[in-house]
Amino acid sequence: MFATLADNLAERNIRTGLGFLSDRAGFAIGETLIAYAPGDSYAAALAVGLLNTLLISALGIILSTLLGLAVCMARLSSNWLLAKLSGIYIELVRNIPLLLQMFVWYAALLFGLPGPGSGAVGAIDLDNRGLHLPALTLSDPARAALLIVFLASAILFGVFRRRRARVVLALALTGMTGVLLILWGAIDLPRAGRFGTIGGLSLSTEFLTLVAGLSVYASAYLAEIFRGAILAVPAGQREAARALGLSPAQTLGRIVLPQALRVAMPPMTSWHLNTIKNSSLGVAIGYPEFLSVVDTVISQTGQAIEGVGLLVATFLLLSLSLSLVTGLYARRLGWSVAGQPGRNQPAARESFPIRAVAAWPAWVRRNLFGGGRQSILSVAILALATIAVGKGLTWLFFDATFAGGATECRSAGGACWPFLRENARLILFGTYPEPEQWRAAGAAAALLGCLALSFAPRFWSGRLGLAWLGAVAAAILLLRGGFAGLPYVPMEKWSGLPVTLLLASVAVIGAFPLAILLAFGRRSPKRAVRWPSVAFIEVVRGTPLIGVLFLAAVMFPLFVPSYLSIDSLPRVQIALLFFTAAYMAEVIRGGLLAVPAGQEEAAQALGLTKWQARRHILLPQALKVSVPGLVNTSISEVKNTTLVLIVGVFDLLQTTRLSYVEAQWRPYFAEAYLFTGTIFFLLCFSLSRLSMKIERKLHYAG
Repeated sequence: MFATLADNLAERNIRTGLGFLSDRAGFAIGETLIAYAPGDSYAAALAVGLLNTLLISALGIILSTLLGLAVCMARLSSNWLLAKLSGIYIELVRNIPLLLQMFVWYAALLFGLPGPGSGAVGAIDLDNRGLHLPALTLSDPARAALLIVFLASAILFGVFRRRRARVVLALALTGMTGVLLILWGAIDLPRAGRFGTIGGLSLSTEFLTLVAGLSVYASAYLAEIFRGAILAVPAGQREAARALGLSPAQTLGRIVLPQALRVAMPPMTSWHLNTIKNSSLGVAIGYPEFLSVVDTVISQTGQAIEGVGLLVATFLLLSLSLSLVTGLYARRLGWSVAGQPGRNQPAARESFPIRAVAAWPAWVRRNLFGGGRQSILSVAILALATIAVGKGLTWLFFDATFAGGATECRSAGGACWPFLRENARLILFGTYPEPEQWRAAGAAAALLGCLALSFAPRFWSGRLGLAWLGAVAAAILLLRGGFAGLPYVPMEKWSGLPVTLLLASVAVIGAFPLAILLAFGRRSPKRAVRWPSVAFIEVVRGTPLIGVLFLAAVMFPLFVPSYLSIDSLPRVQIALLFFTAAYMAEVIRGGLLAVPAGQEEAAQALGLTKWQARRHILLPQALKVSVPGLVNTSISEVKNTTLVLIVGVFDLLQTTRLSYVEAQWRPYFAEAYLFTGTIFFLLCFSLSRLSMKIERKLHYAG
């Protein structure tokens, strides 16, 4: 393999080593936190990309945490309307791929906001080029450095305080910083320029899209993490706080949240790590984060091995650093992540008596208008919901265009449903030959049929696995053709919904046996087996999926002979399979740890060999515990398939973007994303219901 790599590098005249970092970069970067010009080195360009990644990650972590806590409080609210609306928010956000949400944000900002005008510009201005804010300027860099030192010292003293004197010192440093800002600083306001807004602080549309997408997506998961942690606080803690005369707000802030944060810290850290890795999605919308800069460097130098190595090492270092900081902080406060004894079960909400009409008024009084604050909140929610639903129905139906073409749609103000009539086949099947699209529909139907069979408990056996294998084989044969009179269709023509379903299905089915081997390998007493398993799992999990796909698309050809040509679709499929296997391995390993040690000892006492004990005793019990987690991993895999468009594979999301490329259909991106978002939501929501059904079945059986 290494000989093949050396031959390919020599044939393509690609040098190795990190000496290229000192060479002139020769490309511009639109958004920088430090001074940078095209004449600077590649190392400087990578530093700019890294700082942008750190900025995006920090803002995403802070905003998602605050928004997730707010949604959690709404979900736990005694107001029936607020709790239901927050639940709908969580389900919608969690079951739609992040990349699709980012494209919706980007299109809404780019096409929904007005362009930069030449008239007067206010102190705060928002257009389709970004958000323009007043900026504080300092003429002397030394003064800026001094202010940063003062502010950092104040933060450190405030966070790591032990005595009252340190709190006073932190406040003094903060006040000194504010005074110096007033004396030394000047305010630069945005103003109209010849080609747009100039001056002030400009946050680009790409920056806003990335921050909003990461914050909203992570907040839905963090809300459920916070909710579970709050419910884990024993009910006696609230009762004791009430007996001491604390108000509900004081009880929440001083008693419940500090204890809940101990339980929430590990999963919350995991999601913050995901936010750091998801920041690499900026490459899809043109934001110059680290992955985007690495991609440009590789394109100009051809040094893919070094570029991918820097990418993997950087994200691993960021992940380990965040884990280390949160771990040290938790240990310093003496927190235990083992959980709290007991569980505070939420009060069962009274369901709406939809069939008993006579009970409606009493239910409304109890659940919506039980007090003054409750009534005000219910009225406000009902008013806002009525306005939102009214505008939504007006856009969807009353002002919508149902016949005609783009000309008729432009004269109306609602949805343009002729767009879907003209482009639905393009969205679903993409570039697959139109006369043969019945085969693509048959392939999708075979895979969706197996998903429907998975909901029937009577098929939960080895037969279901065989059915999935048969459906995958049938889908591949139908898409490929070349037999029984079916014309051959090359892989580069496969696209749309069948590709999305096929990528997810093959990744999950193929990753399952590999995940079992990795889980056992990580628990092996032999270092030659354990260390490679640990390294594979940690490296793959610590690298963004885009980085893994990028590795498969760019580096895989360097490791195979030049005469062996492999299409991009199989390469991407292998990358998805490995990525899924790394996460599944940890789920299965958790199931193995849940099996009592006496089970293996009993198997050995019965004379079973090590592999017989694993196959017949340990693995069945571990999988019983792991099945819900494995289904959740499958849901993530369905959403992860959207990332393949970045490496040139035409999945459902990519064909959706193609549908409004033509100038006449470009204003109707909302209809395209609504159609595709509905498909993804139905797929992911169905899988989440399947996970809950399996969990209930196993809980009932066990």
